[in-house]
Amino acid sequence: MIDSRGSEEIPLVEAARTGDRAALDILLQGVRDWVYNVIRRVLLNPQESEDATQEVLLKVATNLAAYDASRSRFRTWVYRIAINHSLNAKRGRLEEVTTGFDGYAQGLRDVADVEVPASELGNPENLILIAEAKASCTLGMLLCLDREQRIALILSDFMGLPDLESAGLLDISHDAFRKRLSRARHDLYQFMDDKCGLINERNPCRCNRKMKGFQMNGWIDPANPRFSAPHLRRLKEQASELQCEDDDFQRPEYRDVFRDHPYFEAPARILDEILARFDPGG
Repeated sequence: MIDSRGSEEIPLVEAARTGDRAALDILLQGVRDWVYNVIRRVLLNPQESEDATQEVLLKVATNLAAYDASRSRFRTWVYRIAINHSLNAKRGRLEEVTTGFDGYAQGLRDVADVEVPASELGNPENLILIAEAKASCTLGMLLCLDREQRIALILSDFMGLPDLESAGLLDISHDAFRKRLSRARHDLYQFMDDKCGLINERNPCRCNRKMKGFQMNGWIDPANPRFSAPHLRRLKEQASELQCEDDDFQRPEYRDVFRDHPYFEAPARILDEILARFDPGG
């Protein structure tokens, strides 16, 4: 039976199949940012994420004939393509250099602690850089998980998908998904409990102390803030009500750290280059 929640997409799919570029544009616009945000949290590198998002959307555009509206919503079909691509794509540059939680902890210890005078912490420039340090560091923690765990965590705790829907996207049972998600939560949040001052005030690692060291190491760029621009939406604004099961997740402050990260708008060129291939005059 066709899910009526996605019925408005069916005419667009039919039109796009016949070469209607405007219909294809609307379809891809509707899924572009979600795909980009998931992939960017898998790979972290912006350029690699843009390229991978474009590859996913091109697969969608060139395989519309395979979409069966009686089996799933269009968005669900696209999301499954994106997840499969994320699981199977070549490892990114940052994945290659991340060696697990122990190596990540050592890397943080190697970054110099530089105290910023209390009188300067409230400066707008420093507030932006501290937020950059927080987002850069906590996103980097995700790379310490394997891809399967990382994607389970992203779908459930960051993007707010119900566990059953996430399991379906990964083509695994609900129980298998719950086990995978539980392991990811345990590993990530245990590390944060042990190392991160955002979660445990007894931990010495503080974003304001690492901010200068992150600049010196090239982790953050004062001239090009990636996570703190005022126009950026936040993940928590995109998934206001999480529907995941919290039986093994009793402390929401872990999740809140990540859901305060930006919900990125995918660069327009990603879609422009795809649509140009389907433009008779392009």
